[in-house]
Amino acid sequence: MEGRRVFMGLPAGRELAEAAMEFRRAHTGLKVRWIKPENLHLTLVPPWQCLDVDAVCRALREAAAGQSPLEVVFERVSFGPDPRRPRLIWATGKAPAGMPEFAEKLLAVTGAPGEQRKSFLLHLTIARFNSLDLKAMETHKLREPVTWTGTLDALCLYESHLKPGGAEYRELCRVGLGGG
Repeated sequence: MEGRRVFMGLPAGRELAEAAMEFRRAHTGLKVRWIKPENLHLTLVPPWQCLDVDAVCRALREAAAGQSPLEVVFERVSFGPDPRRPRLIWATGKAPAGMPEFAEKLLAVTGAPGEQRKSFLLHLTIARFNSLDLKAMETHKLREPVTWTGTLDALCLYESHLKPGGAEYRELCRVGLGGG
């Protein structure tokens, strides 16, 4: 009864994927593993071992029907999540109204283990790296202001396969927000 390693997220969409690709082209010298455009997403419920994917997909359909698409704005690209020991490059911004509550609702309706968060950070991981490679990078500080906007209009249950070269994701189900 091991289950599948899954998580819930909002696919980034075309506008945000294009912004991330533009950033990538401007920073080709960084020694990182760039996230594939089709894998860019905003995680709402972190990974857990799921025993009943069909039941979770049904719960997602119901939850998504009551949630309007979300307009997001990313304001900065920086190292994260811990500035002292970073391991990724991400875009961050202020979560739109309703997003933290939607994430909490998803946690509750799917039965995913997890605790309520004290705060919700809007973030889009665009690259990963080994913290030992930070010294080899051109700069030790990365804090670029950006204005990346997008509409998040779908919710996915992803399966995550951990591989030596990085995680690979597969969509198990996708539903439109607001009944779309």
